[in-house]
Amino acid sequence: MVGALLNDIITCVLTDDTWPGPLVLVSLCRTLHIDRTGLDVLAHHVLSALIAQHPGPEALVRAGATFAAATRHLPDMGNTHPRRGNHRTTPETLISAHLPMPPTWTCSGCAHHWPCATKQSQLLVEFGGARAALGIYLGACLSAALFDLPHVDRQELQHRFLGWLPRNYWG
Repeated sequence: MVGALLNDIITCVLTDDTWPGPLVLVSLCRTLHIDRTGLDVLAHHVLSALIAQHPGPEALVRAGATFAAATRHLPDMGNTHPRRGNHRTTPETLISAHLPMPPTWTCSGCAHHWPCATKQSQLLVEFGGARAALGIYLGACLSAALFDLPHVDRQELQHRFLGWLPRNYWG
């Protein structure tokens, strides 16, 4: 069931078809008791599979936005206190909260320009030593942002998306 839905997502993104969207993904996650953290793992694998197909930045952003929209509708079951039932904010909870929201390219978690300072730190951790993968991801986002934000200076966007990386990151 999960494999079929993820295959549908990848196929629709690659062919520019419209699929039912994040609510179908939310429904499946609720049925299978997948929380935000589990959905984040699924999103990572789907985006990795998409990158291997060289879909272009628009497809990556569209897939990422679908997962971001679905995440907002799911509880963070992994961080619920067993007795009190309340949610605690942890680094794992915040990972899914700081996602890009095209076409304005603001952060879903704090409404600052994306990538915000929190997401920048998270990206360095998430991608670890995979410099090329992070560069491809940020370059794809930059490409989509250049299209979505034609009134913003190109140099400013380049600095916003890539200029924050440590100088020794590329060396």
